[in-house]
Amino acid sequence: MRDSPQMLGGKSKRKKVALKPGFSPLDWALLLRSGENLSGVPQPRMYTMAEVQQHNKRDDCWMVIANKVYNVTRYMDFHPGGKAQLMRAAGKDGTKLFYETHAWVNADNILGPCLVGFVSGSG
Repeated sequence: MRDSPQMLGGKSKRKKVALKPGFSPLDWALLLRSGENLSGVPQPRMYTMAEVQQHNKRDDCWMVIANKVYNVTRYMDFHPGGKAQLMRAAGKDGTKLFYETHAWVNADNILGPCLVGFVSGSG
């Protein structure tokens, strides 16, 4: 754990933003367990990257992490790094960026109910 990104040199390179009241990690955990459809789709399906690329705005933001497509629109206000960090992968495959920044984080634990589907091999 001593070599984790949080501990190297005693300072993290990651910048966190102040979250608005009601948007803490605990609030997000409660929302995840609420049963609300956070994906915005009736059920997961296959998507092409061309389809994912259409969802690249703050009010309609999908990203790919490890071939899974997540709708992170509702997560924007909860992300400790701020909306701008999520927008770096908006409509894109953010796998490399995610694991460079969050190597110790399980995306499914945080974004599971936001799963829209999976990326197909073409497109």
